[in-house]
This record gives sequence, structure tokens and C-alpha cells, in this order.
Amino acid sequence: MRDVVDRAYKGRCVALRDAQGAAGILGALQAEIGGDGFMRLQIVDLRASTELLPALNETLATDVRSLAALAVNDNARDTVFLVHLLDGACASDLQTFVRAGRLSIGSGAAVVVAACDRALEGLGGEHWDAVDAAGLVGPLDGIAFAAAHLTQADGLAIRIKAAVAVEVGTWDLCLTERLLDLPMKLALRPDLCAEQWLEADDQGVAQHLDGWGGEPARHAAWLASNDKGSLTKRVWRGQLGVLFPWIEERRRDVIARHRHFLRATDQTMPEVEMLDWGPISIQLGNSPKGCPKAVQSARTMRNELAHGRPVTWPTISQCLDEFGTWAAART
Repeated sequence: MRDVVDRAYKGRCVALRDAQGAAGILGALQAEIGGDGFMRLQIVDLRASTELLPALNETLATDVRSLAALAVNDNARDTVFLVHLLDGACASDLQTFVRAGRLSIGSGAAVVVAACDRALEGLGGEHWDAVDAAGLVGPLDGIAFAAAHLTQADGLAIRIKAAVAVEVGTWDLCLTERLLDLPMKLALRPDLCAEQWLEADDQGVAQHLDGWGGEPARHAAWLASNDKGSLTKRVWRGQLGVLFPWIEERRRDVIARHRHFLRATDQTMPEVEMLDWGPISIQLGNSPKGCPKAVQSARTMRNELAHGRPVTWPTISQCLDEFGTWAAART
């Protein structure tokens, strides 16, 4: 994704080939370019229109009568236009707009990045780079996209939500956005509520494989209909990366607070610090105060995740609440 942005900053126009899920790809580019603030940014959606000039005038709030004149207008210069096409119907007009800007005296000609959800033809020549969209979006792009989209305060639950959305949505950032907009109960187990996030447009891209993190990846809509087990594995991977470190930190906290009730044995580990949740819960259960509820909840979550099973939001929420109470209590 950064490669496309760098090309645009160098004044190269980009035609994205086979951009399945083009809206999501352009959305990720919007987040990258908008975040940099290096050039002005305009979004032009031509899926419902075959006329470029009126669409550009509306976008720029101008009333210029030709593409050539608009190309040298101050409102268009030093601007990156992200153009979502229905097909190649506007390709010739885009060529005219770009060429006119390059022929003008001085620098700052507009740059166009164009994509559509099917094969894009008719864009080429000295000012254009054709870039394969397959494999363009990767996990780091997904994380950046999620970070730009979420507005809630940072916290464990939000990080889990983002991680699950990125893992499930993979290269279709439109789907990732929908998953991020789900309420927490659904967002943390999208494999159990596919009807809440599937849309008719997904069927157009569901049959396609795309690259994701260096490997081919199916669309989640295809998995929901044909391989629910793999869909659940994506949810699990998203949860695992955030929850496991948190659970490990809580294990160390519990050992530090209740160390005087814990001991290493030949059947457990040679050091108290290495005790896992099972021995911890058993030994604390035999202590005068008994085993805290938070320890039991953490043990349950850890066991589920360790065996490849994602957990639900009520389970996570209960554990968070119990550890909040445990941390606030006196030793």
C-alpha cells in the first residue's frame, strides 16, 4: 500500500488492476494519504456516473467547462484523486485530465489513483503505472485502517475487536469496516453471526483468492458458506494475539500477590513463577480465602484459547470485571 502512496507522491498516476474490494483499498489509501497531509486528497466515486467532468466539478465545488481547464485549476493542483470506477467508461476522460495537467507550465499537476471491482482497461501511457491490486493489502495495512476507523478510547476490548476484524476481513477492508462497526458482543465472534455482516455485494468478491501476509486467503463470505471452521480459526487468531499476553500478565500478578500460598512441586514446575493456571487455582482453592473468581475465569479463557477455541464477549467481559475487583481488593 505504501508503494502506491509513494508513486502518487512522485507524480505518477496509478491504475490498480483487478482491485476486488476496490472501495476498501481506496479507503486504506485515503487513510494513508490523509494521515500524511503531504498533498490534498479528493475522493471521486464514478460507479453511478459515466461523466468525469461533472463529478470532478461537484467534488471540487467548481464550475469549469472542460477537463483541460480543470486540470490547471488551483483547486485541482497538488491533489491526489482517488477514483472508484464502475468500468473503463471514463478511462479516456481520465487520460485527458491527467495529460492536460502535465502539459501545463509549472509543477503540481493532479495525480489520479483509479480502481474498479473488475478488470480495468484503457489507462496507460507515460504518466501511468499499472499496479496489481492482488496482495496489495496486508495485515499492517489492515491494522492501520482499523486504527484510523475506530473512535472509541483505547482498551483491551477495543484492541481485541480490531484484531478480530482485521483477521476476518483480511484483504477486503470494506468488510473490515463493517466488522469494526458491529457491537462488541457480535464483533468478537463474527463467526457466530455471519448474517449480521454479510452483504449482497460480498458475493461478487467471495470467489476470489487474494494475498494476505504472503499467503493466499479466501474471502470471509466464502468461508461463512463453505468452511466455517476456517472462519472460526480467523476469529481465534485475532483473539489470541491480544488476549494471551494479557492473561500471562494476570498470571504473574496473581503469583506475586498470593505467593505465600503457592509452592512448586514435582508434578507442576520447579519454580513458583512457572506455575500455570491449573495448579494456581488448585493451590489457592486450598488456601484460607479460597480461589478468587478472577483466577477461575482466566483459567477458563486460557484453556479455551490454548485449544484453538475463541471465547465470547460475555466471558471476556466477566474476566475483566473480576480482575478489576481483584486488583482493587486488599491482599
